Amino acid sequence: MKCSRLFIDFSRKIMLRIHSMLQLHAVQNGNNDNVFGDVSIICRKKLTIGDNCTLNHGCYINASNGISLGNDVTLSAGACIVSTGIDYAKWAQGEKQHIPDGKIVIGNHVWIGVNATILLGVTIKGDYVVIAANAVVTHSIEESHCIYAGVPARKIKNI
Repeated sequence: MKCSRLFIDFSRKIMLRIHSMLQLHAVQNGNNDNVFGDVSIICRKKLTIGDNCTLNHGCYINASNGISLGNDVTLSAGACIVSTGIDYAKWAQGEKQHIPDGKIVIGNHVWIGVNATILLGVTIKGDYVVIAANAVVTHSIEESHCIYAGVPARKIKNI
């Protein structure tokens, strides 16, 4: 009984490792990264992922202008990180032009909550930052040990 339980646990770990490798193909990723469920990644070659990161089901990552995730970053289910956008001033004049510079940098030990969105040009420098569920981060975050929530995201608490 105990032996079969060990085999099942080992099999699950192997399947998770294979699934994670398939989901992260062509991405510069670190050690021990895990992907649970299906994630959508646009411009895989412009995405860099550190060690011990977790991407959960339904995450959408558009790395058109580059995205860098530090170590121990968790993207909860439905999290969205988008490094591109449309220049609305040019769009209003009839031109559909993408914004050429919007790299996103997320530091170490950051937890991005369910359905939270990180928009182009944002840098999260601080360690141990929590982005609450459904928050929309539109500006960079310098502080460590804090929680951001709301639309647009604002600091609500130190941790």
